[in-house]
Amino acid sequence: MKKKLKADKIWKYKLANPTATNRQIAKACGAHITYVTSLMGRTGTPKEILEAPKPMKRGDILDKAKEYVTKDRASQHGDMEKNFTLIADYWSIHLGWLIEPTDVAVMMNLLKIARIKSNPANLDNFIDGAGYMACGGEIAAKK
Repeated sequence: MKKKLKADKIWKYKLANPTATNRQIAKACGAHITYVTSLMGRTGTPKEILEAPKPMKRGDILDKAKEYVTKDRASQHGDMEKNFTLIADYWSIHLGWLIEPTDVAVMMNLLKIARIKSNPANLDNFIDGAGYMACGGEIAAKK
């Protein structure tokens, strides 16, 4: 528990003094420089806060979704429409009624919506949801 309190003190100081060096932080918090350096390098700590990317705007989210759905993912995942059709076939067998490939896009989007409810800060779910709807729209437009 003592280390946790020291780490909290260090992070509080760093957040208040973002330009402070590790040596300055160590001196101000009464910690050893190697401990401060180690703490600053860890993931899953306020390092992400200090080095957080700028917030995404709606256009950025759509651009990222477009990047995901237009780059060659077939080499990794197979053809999108064939993949959605296969998923629909599996779901149809499991559920006992017909699922269409466009339903797969909607259901995968609903999965992302459920994940957004659990963690709205994870923008990947918004990006993926937009991507699934774009894929579903492309499949629907072919029919």
